Amino acid sequence: MIASWIVKRMIVSSFNIMSQDHIDIGAVLKSYADDCVYGATSEAGEGTVKGKKALTDWFQNWEKEYPKRKFEIRNIAFAAWPFMPTNVVMIDWTLTRVNREGKVFRHNGYSVCYMKRYKMVRGHDYMVSCGPSLTLNPD
Repeated sequence: MIASWIVKRMIVSSFNIMSQDHIDIGAVLKSYADDCVYGATSEAGEGTVKGKKALTDWFQNWEKEYPKRKFEIRNIAFAAWPFMPTNVVMIDWTLTRVNREGKVFRHNGYSVCYMKRYKMVRGHDYMVSCGPSLTLNPD
Protein backbone atom coordinates (compact mmCIF):
# COMPACT_ATOMS: atom_id res chain seq x y z
CA MET A 1 0.00 0.00 0.00
CA ILE A 2 2.75 2.43 0.90
CA ALA A 3 4.75 1.37 -2.18
CA SER A 4 1.80 2.13 -4.48
CA TRP A 5 1.40 5.57 -2.91
CA ILE A 6 5.12 6.33 -3.42
CA VAL A 7 5.10 5.10 -7.02
CA LYS A 8 1.93 7.02 -7.89
CA ARG A 9 3.47 10.22 -6.52
CA MET A 10 6.61 9.59 -8.59
CA ILE A 11 4.53 9.04 -11.75
CA VAL A 12 2.39 12.15 -11.26
CA SER A 13 5.52 14.23 -10.63
CA SER A 14 7.22 12.93 -13.79
CA PHE A 15 4.16 13.61 -15.95
CA ASN A 16 3.87 17.13 -14.49
CA ILE A 17 7.54 17.79 -15.30
CA MET A 18 7.05 16.51 -18.87
CA SER A 19 4.12 18.95 -19.22
CA GLN A 20 6.26 22.01 -18.45
CA ASP A 21 7.68 24.29 -21.15
CA HIS A 22 11.18 23.16 -20.18
CA ILE A 23 11.54 19.51 -19.19
CA ASP A 24 13.87 18.91 -16.25
CA ILE A 25 15.20 15.72 -17.83
CA GLY A 26 17.40 14.90 -14.85
CA ALA A 27 14.38 14.98 -12.53
CA VAL A 28 12.38 12.72 -14.86
CA LEU A 29 15.22 10.23 -15.32
CA LYS A 30 15.90 10.04 -11.59
CA SER A 31 13.33 7.25 -11.39
CA TYR A 32 14.81 5.33 -14.36
CA ALA A 33 17.44 2.59 -14.06
CA ASP A 34 20.73 3.37 -15.84
CA ASP A 35 20.05 0.66 -18.43
CA CYS A 36 16.31 1.29 -18.77
CA VAL A 37 14.75 0.24 -22.07
CA TYR A 38 11.82 2.36 -23.23
CA GLY A 39 9.71 1.93 -26.33
CA ALA A 40 6.68 3.44 -27.99
CA THR A 41 4.07 2.27 -30.47
CA SER A 42 1.74 4.54 -32.45
CA GLU A 43 0.27 4.97 -35.92
CA ALA A 44 3.58 6.57 -36.92
CA GLY A 45 5.56 3.45 -36.09
CA GLU A 46 7.52 1.89 -33.30
CA GLY A 47 10.81 2.67 -31.63
CA THR A 48 12.97 1.80 -28.65
CA VAL A 49 15.74 3.59 -26.76
CA LYS A 50 18.08 2.09 -24.19
CA GLY A 51 19.99 3.78 -21.41
CA LYS A 52 19.86 7.20 -19.79
CA LYS A 53 22.04 8.85 -22.45
CA ALA A 54 19.69 7.77 -25.26
CA LEU A 55 16.66 8.75 -23.17
CA THR A 56 18.20 12.18 -22.48
CA ASP A 57 18.75 12.70 -26.22
CA TRP A 58 15.18 11.59 -26.95
CA PHE A 59 13.69 14.01 -24.39
CA GLN A 60 15.81 16.89 -25.73
CA ASN A 61 14.62 16.22 -29.30
CA TRP A 62 11.00 15.84 -28.17
CA GLU A 63 11.15 19.15 -26.29
CA LYS A 64 12.55 20.93 -29.38
CA GLU A 65 9.97 19.40 -31.74
CA TYR A 66 7.03 19.94 -29.37
CA PRO A 67 7.69 23.02 -27.22
CA LYS A 68 4.23 22.80 -25.61
CA ARG A 69 2.99 19.56 -24.04
CA LYS A 70 0.26 18.77 -21.55
CA PHE A 71 -0.41 15.35 -20.05
CA GLU A 72 -3.66 14.56 -18.29
CA ILE A 73 -3.49 11.39 -16.23
CA ARG A 74 -6.80 9.54 -16.19
CA ASN A 75 -5.80 6.55 -14.10
CA ILE A 76 -2.82 4.83 -12.52
CA ALA A 77 -2.85 1.12 -11.72
CA PHE A 78 -0.12 -0.54 -9.69
CA ALA A 79 0.47 -4.27 -9.30
CA ALA A 80 2.84 -5.47 -6.61
CA TRP A 81 3.14 -8.39 -4.29
CA PRO A 82 5.48 -8.69 -1.34
CA PHE A 83 8.88 -10.00 -2.38
CA MET A 84 8.13 -9.63 -6.13
CA PRO A 85 11.32 -8.65 -7.95
CA THR A 86 9.41 -6.47 -10.45
CA ASN A 87 6.32 -4.32 -9.99
CA VAL A 88 4.11 -3.14 -12.84
CA VAL A 89 2.55 0.31 -13.21
CA MET A 90 0.07 1.27 -15.92
CA ILE A 91 -0.74 4.91 -16.60
CA ASP A 92 -3.76 5.88 -18.71
CA TRP A 93 -3.27 9.38 -20.13
CA THR A 94 -4.15 11.99 -22.73
CA LEU A 95 -1.42 14.11 -24.30
CA THR A 96 -1.98 17.42 -26.07
CA ARG A 97 1.15 18.76 -27.74
CA VAL A 98 1.94 21.66 -30.06
CA ASN A 99 4.78 21.44 -32.57
CA ARG A 100 7.10 24.27 -33.65
CA GLU A 101 4.72 25.21 -36.48
CA GLY A 102 1.81 25.59 -34.03
CA LYS A 103 -0.11 22.45 -35.01
CA VAL A 104 -1.94 20.82 -32.14
CA PHE A 105 -1.91 17.03 -31.72
CA ARG A 106 -3.98 15.08 -29.23
CA HIS A 107 -3.30 11.47 -28.28
CA ASN A 108 -4.83 8.96 -25.92
CA GLY A 109 -2.45 6.40 -24.59
CA TYR A 110 -1.14 4.36 -21.81
CA SER A 111 2.27 3.54 -20.44
CA VAL A 112 3.26 0.19 -18.99
CA CYS A 113 6.27 0.44 -16.69
CA TYR A 114 8.19 -2.34 -14.99
CA MET A 115 9.98 -1.23 -11.85
CA LYS A 116 12.55 -2.70 -9.51
CA ARG A 117 13.33 -0.93 -6.24
CA TYR A 118 11.49 2.23 -7.37
CA LYS A 119 13.47 2.47 -10.62
CA MET A 120 11.97 1.87 -14.04
CA VAL A 121 13.82 -0.92 -15.83
CA ARG A 122 11.51 -1.22 -18.84
CA GLY A 123 8.60 0.78 -20.19
CA HIS A 124 6.45 1.12 -23.27
CA ASP A 125 3.97 3.75 -24.46
CA TYR A 126 0.98 2.82 -26.60
CA MET A 127 -0.80 5.78 -28.16
CA VAL A 128 -3.45 6.59 -30.73
CA SER A 129 -4.46 9.91 -32.21
CA CYS A 130 -7.82 11.36 -31.31
CA GLY A 131 -10.18 11.97 -34.20
CA PRO A 132 -9.86 11.21 -37.89
CA SER A 133 -6.57 13.09 -38.40
CA LEU A 134 -3.39 13.61 -36.42
CA THR A 135 -3.96 17.32 -35.98
CA LEU A 136 -6.75 19.25 -34.30
CA ASN A 137 -6.25 22.37 -36.42
CA PRO A 138 -5.50 21.27 -40.01
CA ASP A 139 -4.38 23.92 -42.50
